[in-house]
Amino acid sequence: MENFSQGQIFIVFLILGLCIGLLFDFFRSLRKTFKTSDLVTHIEDVIFMLVIGILVVNSLIIVNHGQIRFFIILAILFGMAFYFLTLSRICFLIFQIAMKFCKKILFFPFFFKNICLKKKDF
Repeated sequence: MENFSQGQIFIVFLILGLCIGLLFDFFRSLRKTFKTSDLVTHIEDVIFMLVIGILVVNSLIIVNHGQIRFFIILAILFGMAFYFLTLSRICFLIFQIAMKFCKKILFFPFFFKNICLKKKDF
């Protein structure tokens, strides 16, 4: 394992905060594009928290030998805040467009079947 300086550790966890914000927007756009029940929403929330927990713990072990420092928590929070104040709208819009496109591709056979059935009725 390498020894990182505190500045390098801060930057790593700042980037991790950005990634957490990006992942949050991914789940948010997924939830907005595909309407689901409350149970599925709770399952998605649990999956999100597990993924974030695993990311943070693995990063702590790899970068800082498992030691939690106050500046690490601040770096994650600053990274998330920076993401939500600057990049969130653009990334959320890109996710929305991509997911709507995927939704059209996934459900195209069903729409095509309905269109063919309607044409027979005439």
